[in-house]
Amino acid sequence: MTTKDNDTNAQTKQEHSRARRKVSWPRIYRRIHRSGQAGFTVDLGLVNGKRDRRTFPTKQAAETFATQARVAKENEGTAAFSLSADSRVEAAKCLGKLRPWNATLTEAVDHYVEHVLKYRNAPPVAEIVQQLLKDVTAAGRRQRTIDDLKARLGQFANTFGTRQLSAIALPELQEWLNDPELSPRTKINYAVKLSQLFNFAIGRGWVDVNLAEKLSRPAPEDKEPGIFTVKQTATLLGAAPEFGLLPYVAMGLFAGLRPTEAQRLDWSAVKLTERAIIVGAEIAKKRMRRVVEISDTLAAWLAAYAKERGPVVDSVHFRERLEALQRKAKILPWPKNGLRHSFGSYHLAMHGDQVRTAAQMGHKDSNILHAHYKALVTQTEAKHFWALRPEGEVGKVVPMPPDGEQGTAEATATEEASVKARQQSHL
Repeated sequence: MTTKDNDTNAQTKQEHSRARRKVSWPRIYRRIHRSGQAGFTVDLGLVNGKRDRRTFPTKQAAETFATQARVAKENEGTAAFSLSADSRVEAAKCLGKLRPWNATLTEAVDHYVEHVLKYRNAPPVAEIVQQLLKDVTAAGRRQRTIDDLKARLGQFANTFGTRQLSAIALPELQEWLNDPELSPRTKINYAVKLSQLFNFAIGRGWVDVNLAEKLSRPAPEDKEPGIFTVKQTATLLGAAPEFGLLPYVAMGLFAGLRPTEAQRLDWSAVKLTERAIIVGAEIAKKRMRRVVEISDTLAAWLAAYAKERGPVVDSVHFRERLEALQRKAKILPWPKNGLRHSFGSYHLAMHGDQVRTAAQMGHKDSNILHAHYKALVTQTEAKHFWALRPEGEVGKVVPMPPDGEQGTAEATATEEASVKARQQSHL
């Protein structure tokens, strides 16, 4: 045999050996289970960093699975080599970017398909905002609610209007909300409207997650509600008739009506003889109907103004007249919801019943009262507040001595100083 023949035989043996090794993957071996029954295990080796073994009851089943695994492996290898050089280079770069995050190329692609490509045909933010506004208008929401939604989401659309919601990342959304010029309460209000927008888009299939719910929101400012002293209350009541606002002021001070509720109220809902004001769902906040008690104090102030029907508050130049009243009474700045907050404070101090006061004001429970109104005024101050009555001449107020007390004027001055001192202590 020549040297050439020897070399050929050696090469043939090597090829047969490689073929045997190739066919021998995956390895199949017999094992005895704890039950005593024999089985056959196919060892696929390490797959994604973990040993992958499959067990079958018969050798034939194991060999069938092994053959399928070999075919799949060969096909995957062929597919990899069918990629262009540019695609292989791009895949390598992507893998490099993913390596610090311990993520695979498949995971990255699956995420992109699920969260981006899936919503490629979704409308941009500006169009979603307009569609939401159309929907809330068609649903009969109040104009004030619509205007507030339009203003806040309009600001959002100014920044992200051409983007799709699915393409906006949480960090940039948080950066937008963290505008240093916005107060904590304003930021919270913006976050609430953003959440409404995302939920609306989820319902339309334009995004899959509400990022607004993941925003870090500031804690609301814990400020004591601004209220009027007894002397300021008397001044307001004395000046209000000049501007046609006595019923509005009285219902805020002595019934706790919200400003918007008083502005929408009709005299037909004011039952002086039954001593009740019917705050219907059509005017109440969150459309929850309630019945408000008319106290002796409020009845005295409304007696000269009550009629069968018609608006309680004339809407013509309402804002201008209210601002003129504030200037006339020299109460500037005007405390936000000061009329209603005064009612809550003096009513709670007078009756000491949180549940009753909460029901009058339309609160679901008494937690808000306990947190914001308790201890703002004393019971003595409350007695003088509820003792205020109109005098025969328009523009004059008579502070009736409560429970036979004397020296009302001096007591009122003392109470005013006391209320102011407590308010300052909370600033």
